[in-house]
Amino acid sequence: MNLDKNLIGENAGVIWRALHNNKMSWEELLKNTGLKPLELASGIGWLARENKIFIYPQNGIIYFEIFQERYY
Repeated sequence: MNLDKNLIGENAGVIWRALHNNKMSWEELLKNTGLKPLELASGIGWLARENKIFIYPQNGIIYFEIFQERYY
């Protein structure tokens, strides 16, 4: 599998769009994005590095949600 920066960035975009106004578990993200586990992990890492994603446990399940900045 060839994961160059461009592909990782594209996968991050797929994840970001899937999570827009949603929260999902790892399994839900795999199903909804069609990405393979390594593609999903690298895309999540990209979003985490850019501080664009929340990763948090809830009832024993890890959830992912897009960080939405609010300006008032």
